[in-house]
Amino acid sequence: MGVLVSYPRRMRIVGSVFSGVLVAAVIVGWIALPPHLRALFTPSQVITLLLVLFVIIAVIMAVAMSTVRADHAGLEIRNAVRIHKIGWHQVCGLVYREGDPWPTLLINDREDPDKIMLLGIQRTDHQRADRAVATLRRLRTEADAAR
Repeated sequence: MGVLVSYPRRMRIVGSVFSGVLVAAVIVGWIALPPHLRALFTPSQVITLLLVLFVIIAVIMAVAMSTVRADHAGLEIRNAVRIHKIGWHQVCGLVYREGDPWPTLLINDREDPDKIMLLGIQRTDHQRADRAVATLRRLRTEADAAR
């Protein structure tokens, strides 16, 4: 069981609303077209437009479903469709400066670290994001002390 589970709440709300509005706009736009213009679309063109709509919504929702889970063993970071599992021993630092849209995890090498964005923690969630970063820093400190 995770000590921290964070997801971008505001992005999920905005992404869901935007996706719903986009689908509604497409349906209304299609219905509003005069029949003689709708007849000009071939079935393959309609399918292509629907696939483009699906891809746009899938990208929005994939990013909105990003999560950060952390416990005393390490982190599981899901950024859109990619999942990273990181042990605390790999973590060199956590960067979350004023104005950063999300924290960045520095891993593997202190001199030339790899960077992983934590899209599951978004500054637009304000205090919720600050609490999540504070929890990550506390867990890292505890993990360092235990080594």
